[in-house]
Amino acid sequence: MKRLDIDEEYLQEILLELLRTPSPSGRTDAVMQIIGDHLDALGLPVRVSRRGVLRATLTGRRSDTSRAVVVHADTIGAMVKRLKPDGRLEVVPIGTHSARFAEGAHVTVFPDDLTQFFTGTVLPLMSSGHNFGEAVDTQGVGWHQVEIRLDEKVSTAADVAELGIQVGDFVALDAAPQITPSRFVKSRHLDDKAGLAACLAAVKALTDAAVPLSVTTYLLVTIGEEVGIGATHGLDDTVAELVAVDNAVVSEGQESQEDTVNIGMLDSTGPFDYPLTRRLIGLCQEYDLPYR
Repeated sequence: MKRLDIDEEYLQEILLELLRTPSPSGRTDAVMQIIGDHLDALGLPVRVSRRGVLRATLTGRRSDTSRAVVVHADTIGAMVKRLKPDGRLEVVPIGTHSARFAEGAHVTVFPDDLTQFFTGTVLPLMSSGHNFGEAVDTQGVGWHQVEIRLDEKVSTAADVAELGIQVGDFVALDAAPQITPSRFVKSRHLDDKAGLAACLAAVKALTDAAVPLSVTTYLLVTIGEEVGIGATHGLDDTVAELVAVDNAVVSEGQESQEDTVNIGMLDSTGPFDYPLTRRLIGLCQEYDLPYR
């Protein structure tokens, strides 16, 4: 197959649109509507499962066997655990992430009334050096050590309840995306909206070029990856190969790098499919793509 051109303007626009649309696990309707609209505009048939997973179909010459690419639209977030007596909110995390990295984040709180939302900031319990002195540097880390200060005139739990906020309301950490002068993308929730934007841009390249596929291929967009559900349903038994597009951890002991293709070779359950991982490596070599 010839190398296809990616519409980089489309890629950037859709990435920023996705990043600016809050979608913590459990509250993903808005972002899934956007994704569905884009896929519909590309002319792909789309199905949504009862649990909200979206599957788009690229028809191939054969349908008795198929391939799938899986990507997730949900992100980490938080949920209101308690309305505190002083009008602040105690929260618990959605997904696995440290309160250390949430400190200082701007957030949006979504009550059940879909017509409104409230903004706020995640702060450590001891946020003022003027008041607590060096204790601000020795306070422990954890979700019980932070709270949300709403951008509202509230000073009691009753004031907060009057706004319509209650236990169980979703909290989204604002992504605050930026594209730097050197073309780096800085944002929360690039896991996995960067992967999702890349997949949609790839689908657009395929449809624009009218490339015939050897087998039917599915794009599966899931909504519960951050809480361990992922692609547990939505595909049938014709799928012979599946590639998950997700973030690659860049840290000590990992070979991943931010500006390359990173091909996972195993996870905590064991090695990935040998022929498929080597096929992916071969594609990187064939098309001169830097990889690890």
